[in-house]
Amino acid sequence: MSRRRETDTSGEIICFAGCDWWYHNRGLFCPQVMRRLAKDYKVLFVNSLGMRVPSLRKDRNAARKIIRKLRSMLRFLRKSDNGMWVLSPISLPLASGIGRKLNALGVYLQVKLAAVLMRFREPVIYIGCPPALDVVRKLGPARFVIYERTDLFEEMPGADRSYIASLDEELTKSSDLVLYVNRTLYEQGREANKNSLLLGHGVDFDFFVRSAESEESPEDICGIARPIVGFFGDVSDKTSDLNLIEFAAKKLPDTSFVFVGPVSADIVRLRDLSNVHFLGPKPYEQVPLYGKEFDVAMMPWNQNKWIEFCNPVKAKEYLALGRPVVSMYYPEVEPYSDIIYVARDYEGFVSCIREAIAENDPAKVRQRRARVKDETWDAKVEQIRAAIEKGARREECKEGSPAVRQSAARPQ
Repeated sequence: MSRRRETDTSGEIICFAGCDWWYHNRGLFCPQVMRRLAKDYKVLFVNSLGMRVPSLRKDRNAARKIIRKLRSMLRFLRKSDNGMWVLSPISLPLASGIGRKLNALGVYLQVKLAAVLMRFREPVIYIGCPPALDVVRKLGPARFVIYERTDLFEEMPGADRSYIASLDEELTKSSDLVLYVNRTLYEQGREANKNSLLLGHGVDFDFFVRSAESEESPEDICGIARPIVGFFGDVSDKTSDLNLIEFAAKKLPDTSFVFVGPVSADIVRLRDLSNVHFLGPKPYEQVPLYGKEFDVAMMPWNQNKWIEFCNPVKAKEYLALGRPVVSMYYPEVEPYSDIIYVARDYEGFVSCIREAIAENDPAKVRQRRARVKDETWDAKVEQIRAAIEKGARREECKEGSPAVRQSAARPQ
């Protein structure tokens, strides 16, 4: 596709992301999509407005999160290495109704300033964070609104469930296009909005395959005893079953359990185990180099609503690496249950690890890769791009998208 002229207003996107470009995993849905759309569109990536207020009393990592957010805000508006502009709006962690209104007004003014500087006229609005709706309402009628509904957002620990659920419901019903990665959410949502698209997550297939075949190995994992059962990603209370990890590590004392990524959970008791290793967060570009050192890749999920309605990005990344994968059951694993070892209890998880470690079949490596070869981020983004272009043409004769048009009529 040829590069759009800067005067072509359908080639403008304001993305209200559900993450922060400067410190979150760039392998997530929104960064992956925007990195690719930025090749042909002018993109303003607005870092997450957040769905919860950090509590110094309840959240052991609250201070670190606040410092990290302040550092992001200090960057304010900067151009990223892929050509898109990233805005870290200055806002305060206020949970009251008045506080939210003040924040929405402040963020609106900052987004409006950035849009003027970028000479935006009629941008497509892309929402990956429900609280952004309070800001979008103030922007006025939009050419086209996309809602990225990748999780059951109200299940985010610490979030105001009724508030987030109400925003989610409104966005689901009235956006011009709703994107899904989870089949259950999609089945529920398409009843409310026929303009729904089930994409699933993508994978940087060639990148992960090249890394798996590379001779480069990170130093901090090379000295760890094999076999290695590994995990890359966030270790958090909402996703990771720490009791399961402890159980498996004690049952398999001659197996190393390695975690690559940020840790927000309380892992004190795991650090006392000599065969459990936490290597900390790594740049996205290095993640597959660690993954290729895993003898088995694992997904030790909690059994909760967040996991029930998720679809982890890492599943396809593990498969692209060709590694045997062991996972606790979650609904979205079912289509891959013939190539992923799936457990439903602690003992089953340990048995699956033993079986996966013993596996020695090159044909299974090829089978795993073949299943995700066509599930690339490029392919997913082409579907989104086609929907944007079709929808923008459809909206040309209308006053604005339903989501903003309906909301703007409400008193602020």
